[in-house]
Amino acid sequence: MNYWNKRLTAMTEYVPGEQPDNVDRVIKLNTNESPFPPSKAVLEAIGKEINGNLRFYPDPTAREVRELFAAQNGLTPESCFVANGSDEIFTLLFRGFIEPEGTAAFPYPSYSLYYTMAEMNGIAYEKVGLEKDFSFDLKKFLKRKYQLVILSNPNNPTGTYCDPDEIRRFLEQFRGLLVVDEAYIDFYGGSSVELVREYDNLIVTRSFSKSYSLAGMRIGIAAADPAIIRGFWKLKDSYNVNRLSIAAARAALADAKGFNYNRQMVVNNKEYLEERLTALGFELVPSRSNFILARHTSVQAKELYERLRERGILVRYFDRPVISEYVRISVGAMMHIKTLCGELEAIVGGE
Repeated sequence: MNYWNKRLTAMTEYVPGEQPDNVDRVIKLNTNESPFPPSKAVLEAIGKEINGNLRFYPDPTAREVRELFAAQNGLTPESCFVANGSDEIFTLLFRGFIEPEGTAAFPYPSYSLYYTMAEMNGIAYEKVGLEKDFSFDLKKFLKRKYQLVILSNPNNPTGTYCDPDEIRRFLEQFRGLLVVDEAYIDFYGGSSVELVREYDNLIVTRSFSKSYSLAGMRIGIAAADPAIIRGFWKLKDSYNVNRLSIAAARAALADAKGFNYNRQMVVNNKEYLEERLTALGFELVPSRSNFILARHTSVQAKELYERLRERGILVRYFDRPVISEYVRISVGAMMHIKTLCGELEAIVGGE
């Protein structure tokens, strides 16, 4: 730490969800990964790329991925940017799309990496509270002159959602840059991506980590006005997405059947989990994501987290204001959900 600068020393460290070494011996419901593997078509596409061509650099613009995503969403390839995960997009935003004296704003509670990245880049920011039921009130973001607002939609860790019509009304008044992070949008639909064609101050980001089962490949996409996309090209690393990730993203977008099957399985499992948790006396925040934020009146959230961990089940606990009463549970395979609910029943029952 002797060589750390003042900004690094002062910034709040982002702590990802636990990634245990013995992943095959625990039930991992803490980081919103898909419980199902990538489709056969995706795995075959990755396998075909494992050859001598790995000695060559990848396509620096991931052109085929951009073209396919654009065609599926009524955009032009020039309006799309492929990144090393959505996190790279956020890094570039703070690096080049807000002045040092500007102020950003993010909902609270939300994805805490936004806060960390703002601090990392020396950007002042404010947390704008969600409503008591964790719904959005976008009018709150109009009370000050923010240069940048990022909305996680559906929101992480609450799972709550903001309708595109409400986002449109906000954009009619907001003059800063709005980023809508749609990492979880695929599970229940309702994307704002079509608004990119109308508003040059809107960026919509997507992730392949959740609905496409590709968290390990680190792939994200941004859709925005071509002028914004040109800024991403200027800021990014020369070859920011590797050959295997490009192949995986291209195949995942093309395999609608595999995508829809996995997505529907997650939705079905989530609805079963909601029924079981409700029957056990949990209060649930309505979620349009592949996770559920839940609390129980008789057992503290931290105790639930710790006792489940002792039994080989990982869920997420946030020791932060407002959400410290809850645990976030990722939707898993059905056998894991049934095991989880059995253990929860024992814990709630005093065992």
